Amino acid sequence: MSFLLVPEPGEQTTARLAKKVRLLALKTLLEARGDLSLRRLQVWLTRQLKRRPSTLDLLGHPDVLAPLLVQRAGLGEHLDAAIPELLALIEQPDEDLLWDRPFQQIRGCRVQAEGLFLGRSGTELRVDGQPSPLPSPQGRWTVPGTQVELCLRDTNPLSMMEAHPDKEGNAVSLGERPVEDWLAALAQAFELIRVGLPTWFAEMPAYLRRLVPVGYEPEKHLSASYREAPGIVWLTLHPDPVTMAEALVHEAQHSKLNLLSWLDPVLHNGQSLWTESPVRPDMRPLMGVMLAAHAFVPVAQLHQGLAEAGHPLAQRPEFRVRKQQVLDTNARSLEILETYSEASPSGQRLLNDLSTLHGALA
Repeated sequence: MSFLLVPEPGEQTTARLAKKVRLLALKTLLEARGDLSLRRLQVWLTRQLKRRPSTLDLLGHPDVLAPLLVQRAGLGEHLDAAIPELLALIEQPDEDLLWDRPFQQIRGCRVQAEGLFLGRSGTELRVDGQPSPLPSPQGRWTVPGTQVELCLRDTNPLSMMEAHPDKEGNAVSLGERPVEDWLAALAQAFELIRVGLPTWFAEMPAYLRRLVPVGYEPEKHLSASYREAPGIVWLTLHPDPVTMAEALVHEAQHSKLNLLSWLDPVLHNGQSLWTESPVRPDMRPLMGVMLAAHAFVPVAQLHQGLAEAGHPLAQRPEFRVRKQQVLDTNARSLEILETYSEASPSGQRLLNDLSTLHGALA
């Protein structure tokens, strides 16, 4: 078994981490201080969770989890964004609830709601003092063959904050390509992952739920993820399906490590020690190198799996060049980590398994 890398069949490690992070998000919501409406909501939600523990799963929804974790990180007040989205997901509650604070967005739709009533007969908005039905979710499509959605709505409050020198935020854009082109390209990329990393693909619902399009780039590929938004990936469309598959594995691996980082330091000097990065043109904290290695060692396993399966795309000369390039980069990343890391026990386990898997691939 490799820790948070390529799982064994049926492995639940990442799913357990995701549940623990949902509990942190719940703690953020239940411990927040506020007015009578919030206190009433907290009491109601506590009773709802006791009667229906599965309600906790709803806190993992991208529209709920990201705002709560941003708030937990001390980066802003976002309960008013998360709570209506959470309540809209709850079906047939055991008792009624009136959430009487205004909000402007729900399910990807613009609204001017004065509040929301959650009852056994359904959920209603309050608009101009009158009940109004919940809008149907907008701007979302499920990628064929997966449970992952392509979504034109971005609810991560940090998505325009950018650390990469080649990008300026993550504005939502289809890049003047139809949704059908995006879905077809993503389905093809996920099929490559299913062939090359079958157990990783099977585990994917635990750490990849939403893709946000940020344009079309025919020459290069750009993608992003955030510690405060595990399960969400921002990415450009690219004509090469292998490039798209690499990006999906790469960013979803970040989600795994980001989940762990809420529960464990991983590297005690991960943010204090800065170094050159084998995959970025700028100086990076050591945790950035760990994120790179953790992302690209499984990408190397994807290459190996496609080659072993005899996939036609793996027969191309450019594929073999890229395969070796990733292996060489991973070797440099691991050398930096082995030289400088002050790892926690979980971080050391991760480093050991990274080295073992890389050694087998190289």
